[in-house]
This record gives sequence, C-alpha cells and structure tokens, in this order.
Amino acid sequence: MGNIMAISSLVNNINSTMSANQMLNSASIKAEEAQLAMASESEKSEWNKWKMIQDTQNKIYEIQQGVAVDQAKTQDKMFNKWDEYIKS
Repeated sequence: MGNIMAISSLVNNINSTMSANQMLNSASIKAEEAQLAMASESEKSEWNKWKMIQDTQNKIYEIQQGVAVDQAKTQDKMFNKWDEYIKS
C-alpha cells in the first residue's frame, strides 16, 4: 500500500510539474508574440522616419536644381544683353 501511495504522489507531482511547464510555455509564447508586435511597430516607425527623410532630401534636391537652372537662365539673359550692347 505504501508503494501505491508513493506512486500516486509521484504522479501528482509530475502532473503539477507538467501543468507548471505548460503555463510557463504559454507565458513565454505570449511574451514572444508581444515582442514581435513591438518589433513590427518599431520597424514600421523606422520605415516611416526613413521615408520622411528621403522625401525631404528629394525636395531639397529639386529646389537646388531649380535654383541652378534659374541661375543659368539669368546668366544667359545677361550675356545676351551684353552681347547686344557690344554689337550695337
């Protein structure tokens, strides 16, 4: 009878240990899912920042190119005016 009680106690201990392990595994899985969700949000935020910086740099480049073209046109006009003055 003592052996049966010992075996029964051992089975109960194993069941409670398995139950505790299942709870730990479940908690671990939930924690990993939360980390993935946070990482996903972080990556999305980083991508949005990168996109904003890229758009800003493109606008700056376009403005600089526009200024360069305007300067060239102005210089051409001035050259033509001097050329007319000299030829007349």
